[in-house]
Amino acid sequence: MSLDAIQPLLDAMDGVAYLTDASGAILAVGRPGWDGFARPHGAVAAEEMVGRNLFEAMRGEPVRQAYADVHRVVLAGERPWVSFEYRCDSPELARRMRMSISRVRAPEGAQGLLHQSQLLSATPRPWMSLFEPDRIVESLRAETSLSIVNLCGFCQRVAWPSAQAPAEWIAPEIYYQRGGEADVRVSHGVCPECTAHL
Repeated sequence: MSLDAIQPLLDAMDGVAYLTDASGAILAVGRPGWDGFARPHGAVAAEEMVGRNLFEAMRGEPVRQAYADVHRVVLAGERPWVSFEYRCDSPELARRMRMSISRVRAPEGAQGLLHQSQLLSATPRPWMSLFEPDRIVESLRAETSLSIVNLCGFCQRVAWPSAQAPAEWIAPEIYYQRGGEADVRVSHGVCPECTAHL
């Protein structure tokens, strides 16, 4: 099947859908889903994603490794697909999502992976600076003396009391209730519960 034949299928899928090759290079992106969900939150246009490597866009080595492990399992045929829930919060919304990753035959008969991310719920909440990507990137460039806060790349819980020695992983709301700083640098990891689940 050619990419020209795949594009209308990706465009018709619910949520954000994209096809990668075995190495994680993005071959095609469902434009309406991507541009309707990811673009308003600071991501580049769907067309600009093609050719990029999925793993290079991920923040935090534990998150990259978890996704690489899922890719390996699905590509090896140990499981035909993997599906898991995760959080993808914005500053003012707590969003529950479901990611499904399935092995497919990519163009020219090579193995590929179909990724489909669907919104399960979006709940308004007070604005939280931990989830403002532009502010995070600006802080990383401008201020290296800020504390580092570790967020789980899947459930969005925060390592407490510190990124270096977390005693527990807590909801972002609880982080602020306990006096967590607003001006921080954010690093992404994977909490023990999500590690066990994946």
